[in-house]
Amino acid sequence: MEYNQIMNKLKVYFSILCDKEMLIKSSKIAIVVGTILNIINQGEIIFSSNFFDLDYIKSLLTYTVPFLVSTYTAVSMKIKFKIGDITHVNATLKCTGCNKKIEVHTNQIVPVCEKCKEKTKWRIN
Repeated sequence: MEYNQIMNKLKVYFSILCDKEMLIKSSKIAIVVGTILNIINQGEIIFSSNFFDLDYIKSLLTYTVPFLVSTYTAVSMKIKFKIGDITHVNATLKCTGCNKKIEVHTNQIVPVCEKCKEKTKWRIN
């Protein structure tokens, strides 16, 4: 894979990753899920207000894991470019069947490859 392809992929990933709406949603999920998991894992300590015995590293990780999982899931869903879907970022796509390259822009509908028709599968170039 050449340098330009790698940089194009990284640019697409980072533009999705830095989406404010997605980060807010991931944060909300992390707060809800992390709080529930902290209560399950350290509920006795939390409810007894014995904060000296609280494992703060475990508590921090309990919030971090749901944030990372929800962010990864959102990025992996937005990075797919299926025919008829609306794109979330600007990207250069390559048809896996015939290697044709196209440019797509945010909020554009992903087109069918003229050569491959219904068998079209796009990947980030």
